[in-house]
Amino acid sequence: MVMFIRGDHLSPRLQSRVKARYVHRFTREHKPAWAKQEWRDGKPYPLQFDSDADWLAHTEFPVTIKGELADRPTHCYSTPTWPDNPELRR
Repeated sequence: MVMFIRGDHLSPRLQSRVKARYVHRFTREHKPAWAKQEWRDGKPYPLQFDSDADWLAHTEFPVTIKGELADRPTHCYSTPTWPDNPELRR
């Protein structure tokens, strides 16, 4: 059985593991390859989270009953905070 737990509620060890596993997050501290490209209109992609801590606080991760990071499902659920673009928070 798997449950989803918010990242800021995970142990420091599991927080390190999710940061290593979920490499597509876009924070001021972590810019993935896809975010280095331009949008179709030539503008840069908007920053999704202010920091990795902000990402953890707004993302839920699959955790097993034993409290370990689950291998399945392989996705997490995030709600971007758009720190530089409040108009996107709708």
